[in-house]
Amino acid sequence: MKSILTAAAAVVLLASCGAGINLSGKWEIVKLNGEEVQATETKPFLEFNTEKSEVHGNTSCNIMNGSYTQDGKKLSFGNMATTMMAGPDMDLEREVLDAMNKTASIKDVAGDNIQVFDENGNLIMELHRK
Repeated sequence: MKSILTAAAAVVLLASCGAGINLSGKWEIVKLNGEEVQATETKPFLEFNTEKSEVHGNTSCNIMNGSYTQDGKKLSFGNMATTMMAGPDMDLEREVLDAMNKTASIKDVAGDNIQVFDENGNLIMELHRK
């Protein structure tokens, strides 16, 4: 009986560590720093290839590609390469890239939504699975 309780406690502990957050696929960036994203041209998004630890996306003006590292709830982005076109959403692009540079952790929330936090625990981005 004791071993069954120990095993059950271990399962609960592992589940609460965030090991099951699956980033695979395309995520629309719906909020940045608490504000809903209002894109003029293209809604910014991130698309994760979990097999290769690569990320592709759009900042609202430019395309970006790079790498990421995920360890349970911890998330960080490597250097991102972007195209260099000017567009009407350059402020939004800067906010997206700044948030990605500050990313430290994620939290899976209701439905197909993820919250992204900086190293101080401040909510900096909200993503919705497409």
